Amino acid sequence: MLPKKRHTYQADMPYARQPFKTIYVVQRMFTTLVMVAWWAIYYSVMPRSYRPRPSWSVKCCIAVNFTRRIYRVTELAGVTWGTRNPDKACDNRKLKWTRFEWVDPLPQDLRTGVIADPQVPFKRVGCYIWPKQRPKNPTVIPPCENGTSAHSNDDLMDSGEFESAAGDVPVIGIFLHGGGYCHMSAHEKAPTSQIPERLMRDKAFTEIHAVEYRLLQHAPFPAAVQDAAAVYAHIVQRHQRRRSDKAGSSRGNSSMHSEDAERRQQANEVMDYLAVDSKDYQTRVRNKKENDAIHAHVAEVAANTNCKIILIGDSAGGNLVLALARWIRDEGLLPPPDGLLLLSPSCDPCRPRFHSQYKRRILTFFAAHAFPDTPSSYVPRPHADTDYLVDTPEPRALLQRTFLGHNPVETMHSPYVSPASSRVLRAFYGEAFASSVADLTIAQLDDNHRQFLRNMASAPATPVPATPPIGNGVMNGNGHTLVTGLPEAAGAELERSPTSLSRPVIASPRGLGLFSEFPRSCVVLGDAERLEREVMRLVGAMERDGVDVHTIWVRDAPHDVLMMGWWDENVRDGVWAQIEEWVRRV
Repeated sequence: MLPKKRHTYQADMPYARQPFKTIYVVQRMFTTLVMVAWWAIYYSVMPRSYRPRPSWSVKCCIAVNFTRRIYRVTELAGVTWGTRNPDKACDNRKLKWTRFEWVDPLPQDLRTGVIADPQVPFKRVGCYIWPKQRPKNPTVIPPCENGTSAHSNDDLMDSGEFESAAGDVPVIGIFLHGGGYCHMSAHEKAPTSQIPERLMRDKAFTEIHAVEYRLLQHAPFPAAVQDAAAVYAHIVQRHQRRRSDKAGSSRGNSSMHSEDAERRQQANEVMDYLAVDSKDYQTRVRNKKENDAIHAHVAEVAANTNCKIILIGDSAGGNLVLALARWIRDEGLLPPPDGLLLLSPSCDPCRPRFHSQYKRRILTFFAAHAFPDTPSSYVPRPHADTDYLVDTPEPRALLQRTFLGHNPVETMHSPYVSPASSRVLRAFYGEAFASSVADLTIAQLDDNHRQFLRNMASAPATPVPATPPIGNGVMNGNGHTLVTGLPEAAGAELERSPTSLSRPVIASPRGLGLFSEFPRSCVVLGDAERLEREVMRLVGAMERDGVDVHTIWVRDAPHDVLMMGWWDENVRDGVWAQIEEWVRRV
């Protein structure tokens, strides 16, 4: 029998080699079982004040401690769990609640922006679709079987057919599972599938497409975004109305009016431009024209889309949801989703901080193979005693290096990867805003604080290099430095772009803000989880850019509590009720 393949990111993990791997895993499992008995006695005898959170039951205390010790195995020994081969089909006869379907690779005309990487090929994508049985009314969910596409005019309905169809506009969910980009899958039996299962059981959605995107074991970034974009484009095209003559005439009239208005606006802009000789003004005018053209195109496509689409993601899946939503906005080729449901989203996976030269030297031993030309430092995330997530710096750095693939380390600071990192927030909003949300907690976010964030004026952006100087001040071996502001500020000769992976710039195209024009969002967060600070920075930035953000505070809850079947069911039921109420308002 051939030995099991060891992936690149596992090669330098402390216990990833045999026989050390087996010895470490066995002893860890044995000692963990012994500890379970100890925890049961300890938390039953001691007062509640000795528990990680006084509100926790003995079961919750044991579950968090047990899971934390098991997760430590995955970090140090490179053990992956719950994964599937994304290129392998699933037998529908073995599925109880879902049906498996293939989605064609993203169409050629949509392969633009950050997902256009010649070294990462586009592939067909597997989806587990809830429910297993298709809706009986084909006008609600158009059929698309045996890998055939429902994009031809013969398969699309005109507006009159849609209006005569029974029922409301279908609500379609696209679920992107968590697991740190290296664990779990979209299969109906995966732990994270409790999320789409519950939403479907409560009839919050008409369909949910759980995407079997490529994990970092199979392809680096942006493969996962490519796969998610393919499914999104497939659903948009599948639910397009067939244009009728009447509708075309109406759009023709509105187009004539918009062209007249544009001519008038252009005349006004010319007169203003004569009065103001400013390169910045020219940039604003150009950006406005580009944005107006994109808005018109997207509005037309959206008007002919007979469904509501909500992107759903937990943990790393939430990170992927944010990247997909950003790509949709930046490229302007597809209509935006109607909402984002973010469950404990990971939004600052890089989290670098530099405190002292001493710490910098201490951690150089793992930076040499994780970030080859970059020294690294590390600040632990909060709530280490109340969450099951581990935060070991060496394995995290190795995973990041594999996640990036051939792309430079500075790509970790792209808004597509780390939208809530302090470096990104400083580039968009300045030091004052970044500092104001650096240690923001969900308990502090009341209506007054939301208003403060929305009204806070941006200070000038603070340029930050991609990597700090090493020793004599030489930058990293590739000579890369991150710049902030608009792409033009970097110089045309450098060919930097907000949607570039090889030469990124911390900015958004066409002068957009970090989260401007993002759809309404619902963020679920526990105040005992390690991602609290970074998620609150995300919420603060969204508020700053005017996004309609609804936050659901789960008191004393660890990370991704909705996929934890062992947690207090009354607490989880309350969270589900709030989520489903938000979905109904979308």
